[in-house]
Amino acid sequence: MARTLTLQPKHIEGHNRPWQLWIPAELSDTGKVKRTAYRTKREAETAADVIRTRAENFGRNMTTLSPARMTIAAEAFGLLGDRPDVALLELLRTGLAHEQKRKASVPWSTLVEEFLSTKQTRSPKHRRNLRYTQERFSELEARPVSDITADDLAPILSPLLPTTRNLDIRHLRSIFRYAIKRGWLLENPADKLDSAELGRREVETFSAHQVAALLSYALANEPGLIPFFAFGFFCGIRPEGELQKLEWSCVHFDGAKPEVEIPPGISKTKRRRFVDLNETALAWINAYRQIGGVAQGKLIPFTEAVLRKKRRASCRATGIKWIQQGMRHSFCSAWLARHHDVNRLVLMSGHDDPDTMWRFYHRGMSQKEASKYWAIFPPEADASKIVAFQASA
Repeated sequence: MARTLTLQPKHIEGHNRPWQLWIPAELSDTGKVKRTAYRTKREAETAADVIRTRAENFGRNMTTLSPARMTIAAEAFGLLGDRPDVALLELLRTGLAHEQKRKASVPWSTLVEEFLSTKQTRSPKHRRNLRYTQERFSELEARPVSDITADDLAPILSPLLPTTRNLDIRHLRSIFRYAIKRGWLLENPADKLDSAELGRREVETFSAHQVAALLSYALANEPGLIPFFAFGFFCGIRPEGELQKLEWSCVHFDGAKPEVEIPPGISKTKRRRFVDLNETALAWINAYRQIGGVAQGKLIPFTEAVLRKKRRASCRATGIKWIQQGMRHSFCSAWLARHHDVNRLVLMSGHDDPDTMWRFYHRGMSQKEASKYWAIFPPEADASKIVAFQASA
């Protein structure tokens, strides 16, 4: 026989919680008959009172529900399928929360502009790349941020090169995280995007002949480029964001070991580090000073645009194709081939991972080529007797 359902607690001997209560399915939070157990009769009676109140509220609500609302409720429960009835409340609350976020949301264009305003201290290259991402997703500019989904982002990313796609995904994740922080979004749609698989490529480096040709051109035609090449090729300082912000006061010539200090405010990793001034770097810096080069203020005496123009002119004159990050890659490869101390190189270069450093730069340059690289010295620092190196592209 079926058990009679009652809201009167029953005492069952031999249980740790002897007072039990059977709750009808229509009053259960799971939508099914439910049995609960309590240690004392008072706990069970209190729970029964709560359920009786629920039943009374249910009865009152039934008298206020119009036939139309009852029809809608029945359809809603039908849409639940096999889910418990209580899931209807959870779905409704989620929907209302989304609606509230949508009303509080802002257009994509507003989000990106506000996000970019927080990045004024980042490097020009980083801000420029963020602007490129903004332009690629300009078709979404009027769309409320809360309405943007991964399906909206994927078609824009699809035709991009793998490296560009991955960079945009990283930017999107940061932008949407900012939106969540501001209360304009519930979840990050960029988290559902898959990054492109990148095949491992060997690092590209300049040959010793190419480095010599560029420095020779600078010495004869554009002395202001000498610090750019010397600190880039022979100290491995990041050309964008670090090298262009450094001042000569950070170059310490005194002491047993000359070095360049990269302050936290300039360092990409926001950590102070020191880079050895090796004899090759010192030789070119001395040559620069001997021909009248100014060693005060900024290391690089040009704006970003002017530096780019002069660097391109040096490449055209020497027939050399410029390699992005090539100065830094060349330094790391040549330094590791010569010294074999990856931990020291990590500290000087500002990297975080010795394993990655070793994988990328070990055998990035042969020891023979590295010997030529570190033997690139300027001619006698007599401006009237400058002899150019032979270029080899």
